[in-house]
Amino acid sequence: MPRNTPRSDVNGSRSAARGEVSLLRPLKAAETVARTIVGEIQSKSLPPGTSLPSEATMLEQYGVSRESLREGLRLLEVQGMITIRRGPGGGPIVGSVDAAHLGRVSALFYNMAGATYEELFDAWVWAETELAERAARNPDGALRATRMEPFLQQHEHSEEGLGPYLEEHAGFHHAVATLAGNRVLSLSLETYGQIVTHHVAVLDDPRKLRAVLTDDHQHIAKAVVAGRCRRARELMENHLRGVVDYCRSRLAVPLNSPVEWL
Repeated sequence: MPRNTPRSDVNGSRSAARGEVSLLRPLKAAETVARTIVGEIQSKSLPPGTSLPSEATMLEQYGVSRESLREGLRLLEVQGMITIRRGPGGGPIVGSVDAAHLGRVSALFYNMAGATYEELFDAWVWAETELAERAARNPDGALRATRMEPFLQQHEHSEEGLGPYLEEHAGFHHAVATLAGNRVLSLSLETYGQIVTHHVAVLDDPRKLRAVLTDDHQHIAKAVVAGRCRRARELMENHLRGVVDYCRSRLAVPLNSPVEWL
């Protein structure tokens, strides 16, 4: 008769033997502190830029060692959940929920998994077309119009730096994602675009594509405002296929090579 194997054996020992980390393992002290801090930020609705308690206060509040507290804060800093200001008057400050932070962490996992640029481009096209269709399906027509309004008209941009240009491009895709009505999807799927944007910026000057991208954004925005789901999806796919072709022709490494960590 087969022995009843405890769940801890199944999910712990076997996973450990494969070099995996079980989701059921006990949290380390630093992880517990990090989760508690995030919980307090969320429960108190602390906005980005809010100063958190001093180290001395946190040590007393959480009852952990200085080492565990600092490790927990470092975990959050790496994830972008907080920033730590050094020097007099410094300390931990609430960060922001940003797909760019998640993208950097995701890129590391993609690299370790051997995920390729071809797979990244394929996932990106699917993700953005799905978000565009969902955005156009958003039942709040007034919200659709408000979010898309900045992208409905052509604007003059003379002598614009690369940073502002990339922020504008990412801003459009973020606006579409926020209309999708699912924060898990919008945050997770936006990461693909963040990774691609980083690589585009180092391949060449993407401002060469301004006229094409701005025109594409305008047409997609109009389709979203009009609630034309299929049209929004088709336009987004055509838009991204063009960007992907641009990336493919300039990528310095083979498309079947692993995605580099940002």
